[in-house]
Amino acid sequence: MEDTQRILQAFEPENLDEFVGQNLVAGRDAPIRKFVRDHVPFSAIIWGPPGCGKTTFARLVSADLTQPMEYVTAVSAGVPELRQIVARYGGKPFVLVVDEVHRFNRVQQDFLLPMLENRRMTFIGLTTESPYAVLSPALRSRIFMLRFSQLTSAQVAEILVRGSRKAGLQLDGNVLSRIAAFSSGDARVAINAFVWLYQSGKLVDGADLGELLKDVPVAKNFEQEHYDLASAFIKSMRGSDPDAAVYYMARMIEAGDDPLFVARRMIILAAEDIGLANPFAVVMATAAYDAVRDVGLPEAMLNLTETAIYLSASHKNNSVLGAMRRARELAQRTKNVDTPLQLKNTRAGQALYKYPHSFPGGWVEQEYFPEEVRDRAIYLPTGVGYERVIVGYLKSLHGKKPE
Repeated sequence: MEDTQRILQAFEPENLDEFVGQNLVAGRDAPIRKFVRDHVPFSAIIWGPPGCGKTTFARLVSADLTQPMEYVTAVSAGVPELRQIVARYGGKPFVLVVDEVHRFNRVQQDFLLPMLENRRMTFIGLTTESPYAVLSPALRSRIFMLRFSQLTSAQVAEILVRGSRKAGLQLDGNVLSRIAAFSSGDARVAINAFVWLYQSGKLVDGADLGELLKDVPVAKNFEQEHYDLASAFIKSMRGSDPDAAVYYMARMIEAGDDPLFVARRMIILAAEDIGLANPFAVVMATAAYDAVRDVGLPEAMLNLTETAIYLSASHKNNSVLGAMRRARELAQRTKNVDTPLQLKNTRAGQALYKYPHSFPGGWVEQEYFPEEVRDRAIYLPTGVGYERVIVGYLKSLHGKKPE
C-alpha cells in the first residue's frame, strides 16, 4: 500500500513549473500565471477532456498562492454548503475549486456572482462541457475561460518519465511511450496503467505490452465509449425501443456523462427523427433539458426517463430533416436569385402583396418562389402521425398533395 501511494504521489507535480501541457493558456508566460505570481485574485473556468490536468492545475494554483483550497463537486454541493465555506474564511483569501461546475443550476450560479464581483476569493470551476452552453451569461462575464486541450502522447510520456524518475524507477523509454499511446491523451489512464503493470511485476523490458495492456482494468478508450453509448442511445430511440433507450441513457449517466448532454441529444432527435409526426416531442425534450438545468440530479432523472420513453414510442418521420437539407442545397445554388417583387418590403411590393388574412379562410393563391426556382419541392410530407393533418390542410388549399 505504501509503495503504491509513493509511486502515485511521484506523478504529482510540486509546482506550476513542473506542470506539463497547456502552454498556450497555462504556460510560464501566460497571463493566468502572472495573476498567480502577483497574487491577484481571479476567477476562471477550466474546461477540457478528462485527464488533461484541470484538477492538478487548480491544486498548484492554490499552492503557489499559499492560500487554503476548498474543493467541492457541483453534483453534491448546494448553496448552504457554499455559504458555510464563505463564512468559514470571513473575508480572508482562499481558493474555491468547483468540479463538474456545469452541473450547477441557476440558483447556485447566481450565489457566486457577488463574491466574484467583490473578488473575495479565487474561483476555479472545472468542467468537461463547454461553459458557453451550460453557464449563465452573468457568470461567464465575470470569469476567464481557459480551454485545456487533450494531452499529446509525447506530453503523457513526459509525465510518466518524470514520475517514474521521482519514484526511483528506471524504465525503458519505449515502454513508457507505449503506455502513453495507449492512454489516448488521458494522463490518469496512463498513470493507473503504469501502476497496475508495475505492481503486477509485468512492467519490464521486452514485455509484450500489446497483450498486457488489454488486461489492465483501465484499458478503455473512454472518449470512444462516450460516443458509442450516445450512438446506441439515439439509435434505440430512433428504432422505437424504449427499453434499450432507457438502458443506454442510464449507462451514460452512470459513466459520468453530463445529463444536459443527454437532454440535448433528445432535443435534436425530436426534430430530426420525429419532427412533424409529433410536434409535441420537441416540447417534451426541451422541458426535460429545463428540468435537468433547474432541478438537477437525481430528481431530474425521472424527467429524462419519461422523455426517452416518450420519444421512443412516438411516430417517426424525418421529413423536416429532408426539407432542411433540400432548402439549404437550393439556397446555396441560387444565392443570387432576386426575391419576387410582391414579397419585397417596398412600396411597389406592398402594393402587389396579397395579405392572406384579407381573404376567406386566411389563404389566397400567390407565388412565393422566385421565377428561377418555381415549382421546386422542398417539404415532402409522409402523412405519418400529425402530418396527416398537415397533408389534409395543404390538399384543401391546393387541391392535391404537395409534390
